[in-house]
Amino acid sequence: MKNKIIPYNPRLKEFARQLRKNSTLSEVLLWEKIKQRALGVQFHRQVPLLEYIVDFYCHELQLAIEIDGVSHEFKYDKDAERDRQLEKVGVHIIRLQDIEVKKNMFSVLMTLKEVINEMQSKKPGFEIENTPLRSPQGDNFDISFPKKEKLTNKKLFEALFTEGKNLREFPIKLIYLPTHFDDGVPVKVAVVAPKKKFKTAVERNRIKRLLRESYRLNKPLIFNNIEGNYAFIFLYLGKKAPSFDEVDTAMKKLLEAFVKIEFHEKID
Repeated sequence: MKNKIIPYNPRLKEFARQLRKNSTLSEVLLWEKIKQRALGVQFHRQVPLLEYIVDFYCHELQLAIEIDGVSHEFKYDKDAERDRQLEKVGVHIIRLQDIEVKKNMFSVLMTLKEVINEMQSKKPGFEIENTPLRSPQGDNFDISFPKKEKLTNKKLFEALFTEGKNLREFPIKLIYLPTHFDDGVPVKVAVVAPKKKFKTAVERNRIKRLLRESYRLNKPLIFNNIEGNYAFIFLYLGKKAPSFDEVDTAMKKLLEAFVKIEFHEKID
């Protein structure tokens, strides 16, 4: 397949070369995990696109990865405009937090692999390479979110908002409702990132991936401690994109609170 080349200012070539020589720690750490087609596709470092330079870029999928440090908290508008311009020419952008890369590499790689698989499945002529990630303990880890655990029933979805109980642990709200599933799944889940707060699909999808990841890693807290069937919606309440740590901390507290309230169980 012929790679689509995004036009860029050739004056950025030298600047990109200098950035490669002076990579940040998080860039070095991530590069070690994604280089040489480690995730099934080829990435390059510090690639000029239009008038910008992205941290990592896959020509095959037109997928850019940006790592945001503390300074980006004060450049939200500029970053959003940059993303809009790149999206106009077909570039998909994933923004990672510097602290995520340094402390939660496994979760970062799960997110990237999931995005890559989704994009490959939509590209004619692509065959998804089955390169399972390994958990920190060394076991193969299923990065998919089982289809049977996804909440897709529209009537039940609407009932959650009108009849469901709710718990809050910023930046997440849990809405839940007891129900019955014929397939025996204890809990079915939907995740929501509001379009009013996050205008681009890239932003919303990233938040939803973080919610799904955190739920997937913590669901034994409820699967091992509840009876009957429940429908869940996790609604993101924050005004800006969260780190995985923020989502994971809130998720654990919400699931523990749910079990304690509904089943009077004490989770040690």
